[in-house]
Amino acid sequence: MTNEPTIRSVISRQLERKGYSLHSFSHRSGINRGTLSAILNGNPPKPISIGQLDLITEALEQPIGRYYPLYIEECIDSGHPNRRRLKSFMLRCAEIGELACIEQVLSRLAEDLSYLPMIFAIGEELYEEGRREAAGLFYQSVCEYEKYQHSERLAISQYRLFRMNLGDDAESNLRSATWFEPYRNRLPEDLQLDGLLHLANAYYTLQKWSYVVRFAEELQTLARRIYETSRKTASANPYHELHCERHLVVYYGQGYLLKGSALEHQGRYGEALACVAEYANLSWFEGLNETGWKEVGKFKVWARANRYNLEILNGNEAILPEYIDFLKEHPYEVLPSLRIIVEAANLNGFLIDDVLKEFPVNTDLYNQFPNYYVSAVNKDRYLDLNYQLAMYLLREQKIAEGLEKLIYALKYAVAQKNKEFFMKMVPLFEQYRSFVSSEQLKEYEVLMGEVLKGAEMDLGTHADL
Repeated sequence: MTNEPTIRSVISRQLERKGYSLHSFSHRSGINRGTLSAILNGNPPKPISIGQLDLITEALEQPIGRYYPLYIEECIDSGHPNRRRLKSFMLRCAEIGELACIEQVLSRLAEDLSYLPMIFAIGEELYEEGRREAAGLFYQSVCEYEKYQHSERLAISQYRLFRMNLGDDAESNLRSATWFEPYRNRLPEDLQLDGLLHLANAYYTLQKWSYVVRFAEELQTLARRIYETSRKTASANPYHELHCERHLVVYYGQGYLLKGSALEHQGRYGEALACVAEYANLSWFEGLNETGWKEVGKFKVWARANRYNLEILNGNEAILPEYIDFLKEHPYEVLPSLRIIVEAANLNGFLIDDVLKEFPVNTDLYNQFPNYYVSAVNKDRYLDLNYQLAMYLLREQKIAEGLEKLIYALKYAVAQKNKEFFMKMVPLFEQYRSFVSSEQLKEYEVLMGEVLKGAEMDLGTHADL
């Protein structure tokens, strides 16, 4: 027997304390007097709808949601809770941000697997409405309690969580990608396209080039299969049944573009050039609408830029003037291309001071076209650019400027929790420690202190698990 107050006892006490009769409170709340009586005094009492509860709460001059924790028992009052009332309650909780109540309800429902379809459906509804934080609670519940590991709703839930968890934290992104990876082929084909594209992009930012190649190839294969199947339908719009984020041509082209970029980072320039040829002219792709043709145009520009990249990485310094003219014509290509130019200068030992005067490396370079490329990819490129530029300046004996740029890049790597770049830059700093100013040394030591503190906190967290 519990001594905790019920929602009806709390409401009745509030009415008595404020001196309301059922008649006066009916007028104040807008709820019929007979309905109020049935709710508060009926035997058994009439169930309260979430809309009625909000009206009562407002009439009592309490914040909406004040009685939601007590209302949970109203929803789960028997062995067979009213599903419609449960759904209305949880959607309302999501609307006003009462996520703790959602967690309580889900923990109560988890014992009965028959509720998983409803839980998943609510998660999907909230996801479509843009209420991602609340939706995540429903997807997490599916992931925890779904016993059929090959179920489609489990795969979709894992995919949604993967997408929602991607952010600026490289370590977190790696965990999210690793966790989602086994479920990628269990998704419906349209979501599988998006899943593979985002998975490849995630590993790209983590510089896991062999993984990028693997998932890019899977993306190529899937996009081509869907394309060939769609062509056979002879439909006016062969892709009308796909519910993916982009036009099909994007997934086909990105499969080759991402693979080529990964091969380029591995120094496999000939293989990378073969990939460039595959997306340089996609005008043959059937079913292109206005959006599709715009994407084809983008791939054509990217192919031209990447050919320049491969030429300059191979040491063809003579192509620089032509490349610079291209970048002036396509300024949104400056960030990715300038990174390659500085890297090529470091690899091949040529000077690019005039290029750096033409395209200064600053935060404006990153912020100029934030939506043209995947944000996480741009951040990775910006970090790599600053690291490459630090090496270039140090090589050219511009020590103070190079160390300043190196410390800036270190700070950026720490902020992004990017271990790969961090582990490259610390030895480089130590190599030039004897040239460091007292102010730069202080900045570096403060930064290392933050890193050590973060590592200790991580150890403490893992120890508690």
